[in-house]
Amino acid sequence: MTAPDPSAATLESLKSQAWNRLAPAAIIHFIVKFVVGFAKNGIQNVAYLGGVAIFTGDNRWLILGAIAAGASVILLLSGILSYLNFQFRLDGQTFLINRGVFNKKRLTLSFDRIQNVVVKEPFYFRPFGLVALALESAGSRDEEVSLAGIPTPLAQDIRRAVLERRDNTQAHATPEQDTATDGDSVAPAAEEELLLEQPMSELARYGLSNNNIWVVAGVAIGAIFQQFDAWEKDAEAFIENSVIPITGDDKAVLGLLFAAGLLAIVALLTLFSVLGAIVVFYKFRLAYADGRYHRTTGLFERLETSVPETKAQSLQINQPWPALLLGRWHLVLKQVGFGIGGNAPQNKKSSFIIPSVLPSFYQPLSDRLFGDIDWRNLKLNPVDRFFIWKVMSYWFLLPALIAAAPLVAYNGAAGLLVLALPLVMTPVVMLRYQRYGYWTNGEIGIVRYGIVGTRTTVFPFHKVQTVTLTQSPSQRRRKLATLKIKLAGQMLYVPFMSLSDADAWRDCILYEVEASRKAWM
Repeated sequence: MTAPDPSAATLESLKSQAWNRLAPAAIIHFIVKFVVGFAKNGIQNVAYLGGVAIFTGDNRWLILGAIAAGASVILLLSGILSYLNFQFRLDGQTFLINRGVFNKKRLTLSFDRIQNVVVKEPFYFRPFGLVALALESAGSRDEEVSLAGIPTPLAQDIRRAVLERRDNTQAHATPEQDTATDGDSVAPAAEEELLLEQPMSELARYGLSNNNIWVVAGVAIGAIFQQFDAWEKDAEAFIENSVIPITGDDKAVLGLLFAAGLLAIVALLTLFSVLGAIVVFYKFRLAYADGRYHRTTGLFERLETSVPETKAQSLQINQPWPALLLGRWHLVLKQVGFGIGGNAPQNKKSSFIIPSVLPSFYQPLSDRLFGDIDWRNLKLNPVDRFFIWKVMSYWFLLPALIAAAPLVAYNGAAGLLVLALPLVMTPVVMLRYQRYGYWTNGEIGIVRYGIVGTRTTVFPFHKVQTVTLTQSPSQRRRKLATLKIKLAGQMLYVPFMSLSDADAWRDCILYEVEASRKAWM
């Protein structure tokens, strides 16, 4: 039976007995997907090409050109075959999908299993009015199905049908709903409420103030020092032959040049971070409609993701130390993860990040999600000061004393320098102590921690999975306790809080979990 024209496909036409194909432009998607997969193994693959370039002598360019031509032909053939072997249709409320060239797969995915629907618009699909529809199912770490190369109206119809099916199922299962909705009926779409649009300046601030740049810098510095023996001689030769003839051998001048080089590297990393933030979050738009928060982002690939309000487990209000200087906060709306098992990490692609906002935005958003909080008069309770002594003694003072004896035996008086470690770390521990704080009104909890920057988590008690109160012997003597609160995909710790507060938190959480009739997810 001939497959229908993909450009004319509708939700009803997918329910026919005919198998549907993607648009021919999907060939580009399969090629890009293969190239991205190749790049993810970049070190090994580049090493192979580098070996060819180094060890093939004068014929290297001819060989590399032949490899490039052969790879282009293979990519084109693989894209065409993947397109020809991908078919899909709807059987009631179930997707039936055939895919694979040599390893053929038959996938059955019902609407009830679909946890999230993401509409992607890669730049190479825009001229054709096509998108990629990613369907994430319960128990999968990554998207399970991607219908890449379908018309935008069809993708929106599928997305609406899947999400309405989930809403109707939850309406039947949730006792607090006033009225039940027929599972086959289509509810009228609510008017969309625009919550936030981020200009380029705010995206640049996000690129400047998130911690990714310092993680990359740390990895790069570690890699450089790991290979120190390999590049030390070359670096010395470069300085002697190229730098000293111009600047002279004045150590002060060479030191300034070295510092300027480090600053240039940091500036380059900062530029990359800003450009990356703009590419990922370009034309950021957050809206609310039909009980969901809808987010649209991306320059080269427009992503439309949504999270139902009932699935929001917590709101992280992060302020890394660079954001502290810029007076901005970055939000992460935590939802039920799609990993296998309760302790599996959330799919990074499903992270619902809201970059670079002010309290005037995140405070009303938190109230909207979990209930009203008097932010103006909010005062977090500190943990007990015994935290400072316990951390300093067990993590720094005691190890320093144990290490001092053998170090003095081998290095003489210089070994006593290890005793300076507790003094050096005291300001860090003090900052850690000052950042810890907690607050509750009996239904909502707030936990904050950090060192220079802070991470504040707002969460409703009825969505807590487990709560554990523990006491060490020293805590028991001082009537202190540590509270461990497990949310979906997240664990919170409140150390060295008063035992009365810990008991009150545990009792309130257990009561809300047992008595609340609010939706958990």
